[in-house]
Order: sequence, then C-alpha cells, then structure tokens
Amino acid sequence: MRTILFGLAMLAVAKVWYQDHTYRAAMSDAVVEAYRDRAIEVCRRNAVKRGSGSGAPNTYGWSATSGAETVIGNPELSVAIWDTQNPLWNQRFRDLHIVLTSTAGEQRCAYDVRQGAATLTASAR
Repeated sequence: MRTILFGLAMLAVAKVWYQDHTYRAAMSDAVVEAYRDRAIEVCRRNAVKRGSGSGAPNTYGWSATSGAETVIGNPELSVAIWDTQNPLWNQRFRDLHIVLTSTAGEQRCAYDVRQGAATLTASAR
C-alpha cells in the first residue's frame, strides 16, 4: 500500500512540475516575442554608443536570430540581496530582463522590460 501511495505522490509531483515548466516556457516565449524587436533596437543603439561595431546596422550581432532568454533580475549588477535601499536593487532582483546573445556570441545585452534600458557585457561563454 505504501508503494502505491508513494507512486501516486510521485505522479502528482511530476504533474505539478510539468504544468509549471510548461507555463513558464510559454510565458517566456510570449515575452520574448513581444519585446524582442524593441530589445534588439535598444541593444543596437547601445552598441553604437560604445563603438563596438563598424557602422552597418547588422554588424553589431543583434538580429532576430540572436539567442534570447528571459530572466528575473540582471545578474551583471553588483548589488547584495540584503541591500534593499540600493536604487539598483529592483533591476538586480525583481525586474524582468530579456538577455540577448549576439550572433557572434561575443556580447550579451540585458534589456530591462520595465525601464526600457539595456546593458551590454562581454559574454562569459
């Protein structure tokens, strides 16, 4: 009897995990599709400001084929979790970001959906 109950509990856990995973993947895809064009535009502008390109619009590595993922918070910001009075705390731990990886894989751009701003960093990969 214990084996049956354990099996049923494992099935229930697997069901909840699968539903949560599917929901999060669908929402992530929806956010990326909704904000990808705006994120690419902002990342290109920031790349031009930093001088990381030869001048043509597509040479900066940001295009519709760039890798994109959604994350909560920008891990590139150096803010401690207990420092809630820091003005960057929301950006680091709360705001939704779309992280674009350039087609060359050399740069990453974290686009803050809430503020409409982006930060460029060198890729760690």
